[in-house]
Amino acid sequence: MKGIFVSHGSPMILVENDPWKDLLREWGKKLGKFDSVIIISPHFFSWSGTFLVETQSKLECIQDYYGFPDELYKFCYSADNDVDLANKIVEEGQKEGLPIKQDNKWGLDHGAWIPLMYMYPEGVKAVTISITDLSAEIHYKLGEVIGRVVGDRNVLIMGTGSPTHRLELMYLNAKPRQTKFDQILIQKLKEGDLASLFKLEGTKEWEVASPEGMLRPLFVVLGAVKPKKAEIIGYEVPYGGVSMLAVEFYS
Repeated sequence: MKGIFVSHGSPMILVENDPWKDLLREWGKKLGKFDSVIIISPHFFSWSGTFLVETQSKLECIQDYYGFPDELYKFCYSADNDVDLANKIVEEGQKEGLPIKQDNKWGLDHGAWIPLMYMYPEGVKAVTISITDLSAEIHYKLGEVIGRVVGDRNVLIMGTGSPTHRLELMYLNAKPRQTKFDQILIQKLKEGDLASLFKLEGTKEWEVASPEGMLRPLFVVLGAVKPKKAEIIGYEVPYGGVSMLAVEFYS
C-alpha cells in the first residue's frame, strides 16, 4: 500500500497552462500502476458524522463547481468502483465501532477526479470515502481500518486538499505568499514528526490558513500507511490565500 497527499487546485487548472498538471502526470508515472486508488477528497463531506463509502459499480464524475467558463465543463473523469474493497472497509470499520456505512449518492468530485485524470489518464479502479466533522483522531482511526483491510495489496490511498485555503483572499487578488502554517506543516512532515500534526488544529496559524477540509484527508492517509518518512514532491502558492502541496509517504 502506498500513501500520498496532493492538492487538486482550482478547476481552472483544467484550461490553464499550469505546471501542477505536469507534476501530477510525472508523479503518476513514477508511482506506477495500482489495482485501485482509495481517494479521500475534502469535497465529499458528510455532515451527519458518519463516514460514507460509495458502493455503486460506477463512480460518476461530478462537476461540483459553478460560475466558471463553459470550457471547464467539457472535462470529466469517471471510474469503476472497487466494490469489494469498499464493502470490506465498511465491514471492518463497523467492527471497530466507527460510524461508517455504504452509500450510493456520490461519485468523483473535482477534488478526486482532477488528480486522477492527470495521474492515471488511462483509468483506474477507485474507492471514495467521505470526511466528516469528527476529530482528526477519528479520521486517523479510519485510516488504520483501511490499512488493515488493504494489507500488502497494490493499492494507493490519496488524500487531497490545500493546506492554506482562504478563497476570499484569492478573490481579492491578494499577493501570493507562504503562510506560517504551511511552513510548520512542511517542516513537521520533513522531520517525520507526524504526532505533532494533531496539535496544529485551533492554533493561530491554523485559523489564519483555514486548511481545506480541516486536513482530514491527510489524517486518513497517515492512519492507513503509518509513515516513517515523508517526501515533499511539490509546493507552490499560485494565488493569494491558496497553497498547493504534494507529499509522498514511506512506511
